[in-house]
Amino acid sequence: MHSILRLTFYSVLTRGAQMSILRTISAALMAFAAVAAFSFGQCNPNDGLSVPGACCVPVQATLPQFPAIQYQGQGNCIRDCTPGTPWTVGISVSPPGQIFCDIFVMNISIAGVTPVSGLLIGKYARTWTEVSPIFPPRQVWRFLVSGDLSYAVTATSVAPCPFPKTALGGNTVHFTGSIDYAFDCFTAQWQSAIQLTHLCAQFEHASWSPKPFGTPTNPDTVYAFVGPLPFAWAPAPPPAGLLVADSERTTRYNLVATPLQWDCLSDDQVVNGTLANIAPYCPCSNGPVGPAAWWQQNLNFSSVCNPVAGGAYSGISVPPIAPTGLAANPLGSWTGGPLAFPGSRRLWVEFGFAVSPDTCTGNLPFHIVTGVMTDGPLATLVDPNGNVVTSNIFLDLQNTLVLVGGPPFVAIGFGGISLASKTWALNL
Repeated sequence: MHSILRLTFYSVLTRGAQMSILRTISAALMAFAAVAAFSFGQCNPNDGLSVPGACCVPVQATLPQFPAIQYQGQGNCIRDCTPGTPWTVGISVSPPGQIFCDIFVMNISIAGVTPVSGLLIGKYARTWTEVSPIFPPRQVWRFLVSGDLSYAVTATSVAPCPFPKTALGGNTVHFTGSIDYAFDCFTAQWQSAIQLTHLCAQFEHASWSPKPFGTPTNPDTVYAFVGPLPFAWAPAPPPAGLLVADSERTTRYNLVATPLQWDCLSDDQVVNGTLANIAPYCPCSNGPVGPAAWWQQNLNFSSVCNPVAGGAYSGISVPPIAPTGLAANPLGSWTGGPLAFPGSRRLWVEFGFAVSPDTCTGNLPFHIVTGVMTDGPLATLVDPNGNVVTSNIFLDLQNTLVLVGGPPFVAIGFGGISLASKTWALNL
């Protein structure tokens, strides 16, 4: 837990704001240490974030103590939308430490050809229970993560692979991704899966980025890490269709207040939602366009607390990177056996722009969103109304509020260390 004190993202804030945030973190760490010996002895599908039939009710996440991660994975440079030759890495992640109701921090270290390290901010997304006649039930908790990571480059290091050219100047490199923690309900053993990506410059260094560059430094390359192994870098079209038993969650926040305000509000039931695949394309290319491995997507839905048709979420067209509002980048598939997590599971990285009005808080309705979609074993989950439903395709999105140096200390953006005030948990 001592590693959590390395909250370097607070360096962009004023001294008074830093002290306020550090006091909040210190209190959270003491509370976390007091329950360190407690462990969930069985699967628990209730994370405390839903209040059936209610809108805008303050809630607090009820989560287990998650373990450290340490295993082998792979890195890859995906150039012109084509995966290259992967290389083996060792991935280590510290146990998550909670600082706000659904915000956690963790240190990551990636050992390999060029070591990478830094701090990840994790937004707790949701939980589900995987069931099968051939393996014991397991509870899965998903976090959406982001962080500015440092590469240990030298004067003789060669870019653009295995690292972006921007790392040569001592700049940190922004990554987004996800971590799924899986708890075996019979053996009480933990497993996990992680993926991180640094998108090409059109996404990471555009006008909305805290690190804009006049000339794109890697316009044709996506940098990715996944773990554990085995993993096959084999792109495939993403699923699409009607959404079922979905939810969105928002946060009432004020980083200027003393003490800081970051209050999670109860999950809102999503209704009348659809995810459509529009056309394949390749937004990361330099010169000749690579194979059309990415997919343009369109997402829209209403909710119980915002019943206007499409009022809860509607994609915004931002060509050429997201012509229909949402983009799916296929990384490949985990290819393990059924008894090991993540087993056999396909993986897509999501990026988009949306209008999603916040009826509970009045927060700005415009969002840059990132996330992940996986297609794996059949699972059960509990919707915000307390109904148990089944699904095997989970799409999780978060908005991105990059940290800035003055009040209100966050702004809509992408490409730098950020917090998320809103999440969308969707199922097909």
